[in-house]
Amino acid sequence: MKFQQDENQYDEWQAYFSYELLRTIKERLEQAALPPQQVRELTTAIGFDLACLIDASAPFEVEGTTITPVLTFSAEPDLLLHQGAPSDLHEYVHGNADELFGD
Repeated sequence: MKFQQDENQYDEWQAYFSYELLRTIKERLEQAALPPQQVRELTTAIGFDLACLIDASAPFEVEGTTITPVLTFSAEPDLLLHQGAPSDLHEYVHGNADELFGD
C-alpha cells in the first residue's frame, strides 16, 4: 500500500465526506419522523461529535493508551491519500449542514 500526501485533494475529499456523513445522519433521523427542526439540530450535533472523534479532536483511550485516528482516502487501489496530520472534518460540519438544509 502506497501513501501519498496531497493536502489540496485531501481537503476537497474531506469536505465531501463531511457532507455525506451529515446526509446519512439526516436521512436516518427523518425516517424516525422527527420534527424538521429537531432533525437539523440532531444532524448537526451528531455530525460534529462524530467528526471530532474521527479528527482526534475528541481523543479516546484504550487500556490507558490514547488513540489517534488518521483518516485517509483512496480513489485507486493500493494508494491512500493523506494530509500528513489528522483530518479537519469538524471544521466543515456547520457549513455543510447549512448547505444540506438549504440555508
